[in-house]
Amino acid sequence: MNFDFVALKQMLAPLQSCQSVVVGFSGGMDSMVLLYSLHQLQKKGEVTFSIRALHVNHNLQADADNWQKFCEKTCAKLGIELYCEKVQISETGESTSASENKARAVRYKVFAEQIKVNETLLLAHHLDDQLETMLFRLNRGSSVKGLSAVPQSRVFGKGFIFRPLLNFGRLALTRFAEEHELGWVEDLSNQALEFDRNYIRNKILPAIESRWPSYRLSWSKSLQLIVEASEMLDELADLDLEKLESNELTSISIKHLQLLSSARQRNSIRRWLEKIDLPEIGWNRLHNFVEEFIVADKKSESTFSIEGSSFACYQNFLYLLPALDAPGKGIVWHANRNPEVKLINNGKLLLKELSSGGIAPSCLDKVEVRFRQGGENCHLSGRPQKSLKKILQESRIEPWLRDRVPLLYHDKELVCIPGIGIGEGSEVKSGEPGFEVIWQRPKAKNLR
Repeated sequence: MNFDFVALKQMLAPLQSCQSVVVGFSGGMDSMVLLYSLHQLQKKGEVTFSIRALHVNHNLQADADNWQKFCEKTCAKLGIELYCEKVQISETGESTSASENKARAVRYKVFAEQIKVNETLLLAHHLDDQLETMLFRLNRGSSVKGLSAVPQSRVFGKGFIFRPLLNFGRLALTRFAEEHELGWVEDLSNQALEFDRNYIRNKILPAIESRWPSYRLSWSKSLQLIVEASEMLDELADLDLEKLESNELTSISIKHLQLLSSARQRNSIRRWLEKIDLPEIGWNRLHNFVEEFIVADKKSESTFSIEGSSFACYQNFLYLLPALDAPGKGIVWHANRNPEVKLINNGKLLLKELSSGGIAPSCLDKVEVRFRQGGENCHLSGRPQKSLKKILQESRIEPWLRDRVPLLYHDKELVCIPGIGIGEGSEVKSGEPGFEVIWQRPKAKNLR
């Protein structure tokens, strides 16, 4: 497919309501073509959004500073605002693929930090990049989702990512750059064959093209079918998850999951992990995950870790365990004077007035907030005295949160266990107004 201003404008149609775009500008040929073309369309009034550029200096090549200077000079000539950030990436003892992944992660971190609210980040990935990615992931045994390569658009940071060049091959972009006498920087490391992507680009794909010159057309059709298959799998998983998920996405029903075929079980788990922002896992680990929790029907003591996140079974649900810092020590809370208090690494307590029933005001002037130590017995209003352990179990408090449940005392007598019950003798008389204490659980670092 030939590339020109008209073709680019057509690809930018989804951005009609966009107010501002920022171009990821490396100074290479593809990002140079994108930035120059956008600038020309803006000059002609063909696009109305503002344009700025971002350059990340990875400081990995001897010419890195020269590339940054080229980007600065180019943007100054075009009158485009440019933000540059120099980063440091440690390569000690790492494989080339690990270095590539680390550089990419750092680059996208900078992008996420710099993108503004509702701004669209434009990246210059093209068709050849897509096909290289597909072949690279095929060799790694990626799923259908992985083989669908990079999406044209997605939510990113405070805004969005959009890739307008995915329908155009490298040759078409190079011809455009040469016709318009554009300059660009050449990264000599792109010829280094120890990098897997470079080997695919410089060795494998030229051999394929020499035998099948039109492979890009046929492969791009297959890629589109893979994308459609991936979208259908997501739709099927979303339908299944409607019956499986809890309200907060942090748990799914094992009972309902067991009613599905093994393929749909894996598909649902894959989609669930994606929706809670965990990285995609390989087929082997996904298969082991399903075998461990679903097929084996393990009990609550079973745990499984993926990329630093842990999972456990409880009450026929599979939970993503929250990543929480250790809670602080107990505190003294003057609840009558301060209706809200923060607990160290453990959420906060809120005091709510009730028109009838609840905790007596006299029990709230000086409250001692404690946490479970083991061996406590509690007498809640209207219930027989029981061990705290038994009360928490009967209240279905998740095992990993039981040591975090606040216990409120006044003059050494239990006032309440928030969300569970009021201590015997701490309640108001029938019909009198009182108070309720609400515990807002701590927000986990690994949950949205």
